[in-house]
Amino acid sequence: MSEAPDACADVWRAARVDVAFKETPEARSIERTGPRLERRFKVDRQLRGAYRHEDQWASVLEYEAGGTRGGVSYGLTVPEVLTDLTGRTVSWTSHREPASCVSSKGDHPELLSGDTLRDAEGQLLLLTVPSAPTTPDGDVLLPTGLVPELRVRWELAGCERRKGTRTQGARLRFEDARKRGASPVTVSVGETKRLVLGKARYEVRVVSAQADTEDRCGQAVFTVFREGLRERQQ
Repeated sequence: MSEAPDACADVWRAARVDVAFKETPEARSIERTGPRLERRFKVDRQLRGAYRHEDQWASVLEYEAGGTRGGVSYGLTVPEVLTDLTGRTVSWTSHREPASCVSSKGDHPELLSGDTLRDAEGQLLLLTVPSAPTTPDGDVLLPTGLVPELRVRWELAGCERRKGTRTQGARLRFEDARKRGASPVTVSVGETKRLVLGKARYEVRVVSAQADTEDRCGQAVFTVFREGLRERQQ
């Protein structure tokens, strides 16, 4: 097992979670609220450790309703899988839209995105963020209303700015947005730390975090797992 990178690494690949969604037959129109796609379903079957490609394999939540078969796939790094959710009702929400700020990597908007998996009572099980813009004033932007229980900010991690780049390595500060006076948890690339939201415990893993301290947005990539949702399968 490879060691986690230090706080100034570009990417901690082992922490990345890739999400995919598919339904058959494909709907002619997908119900969206703006840039948002939502599905609520009972997990009829779950594949764990399927469709392996290089160092990743999939945990797939499959369902069938009204003649439509679908699935939400979570690609985790071997040997990690999601715990068995078969028979449970869950809600999956995906959000993708251009942010209001320009990316530090070019003259285009940074992507604002995130996916949540919640239980039947609406409690967060898993948050995957493939792109959260980091603003020059210290905010880490999340889609409005997607995860109202969480607030994220950044601080510089003491990394040198690399030649030819506008950004520097950052650490992320996570805290309960609904609890007054909540203590933040600071997480660097390559770390897994525990966070409490409400009465539930979570694990936070930062894939990458770069901040532009001038006039553009950097980018953060991270995941928040409900404690016990992530397992190892040999």
